[in-house]
Amino acid sequence: MVLLPAAAALAGVLIGLWSRVLVVRHSPPGGEPPPFTVEAVTGLVLAALTWRAVTPGLDPAWPGGLWDGTARAVAARAAGLLALCWLAGVCVVLAFVDAAVRRLPDRLTLAAYLGTGVLLTVSAAAGGRWGDLPRAGLGGLALAAFYLLLFLVNPAGMGLGDVKLAASLGTALGWLGWGVLVAGAFLGFLAGGVYGVALLATRRAGRRSEIPFGPFMVFGAFAAVLAAPLL
Repeated sequence: MVLLPAAAALAGVLIGLWSRVLVVRHSPPGGEPPPFTVEAVTGLVLAALTWRAVTPGLDPAWPGGLWDGTARAVAARAAGLLALCWLAGVCVVLAFVDAAVRRLPDRLTLAAYLGTGVLLTVSAAAGGRWGDLPRAGLGGLALAAFYLLLFLVNPAGMGLGDVKLAASLGTALGWLGWGVLVAGAFLGFLAGGVYGVALLATRRAGRRSEIPFGPFMVFGAFAAVLAAPLL
């Protein structure tokens, strides 16, 4: 059970090398992240997702982990895991870019949404879980609509990039269940709120200061994913 998460971590580091190129490309001169941070974060997230999926006993519905059930069920769960790993890999890039330039590029948010949707569709087809796919789609629409409402109410506090990112995160969270969707959204706002209070307390920002919210959206979503029964 240790080998697959370790392989995922190594793959994540290799993917992180390319991810770092994308982050640097979108960052201003001198605004690049410290060496090896993108690679390390990507490797850790992919390893955590894989460990969560393959470890027996963590999911009551699949006590044997990823390998429990028929070959078709294993293929379905593997496709679902790939969907989460794809989203995580793109979101790492988005989080670093947003932290650097306060922007979430359309190409990356579109890649996150399309890749996640395609792989979840493959998972639904392989496992006969067609009933879960509409919930995933509705989850993406619901979270995007919520962020769009926040944008319309206060454009200075929320960007359209956040709305587009919410569509991808909501799709993945909705696939896992409505409770996971609510938890992921709540944890994102909680993390952002704690960070904002910390900045105010240390006088590193004022009440009207803008902070990139994408990293907190990503953190909240994947914290909820790792705490939920996967796939």
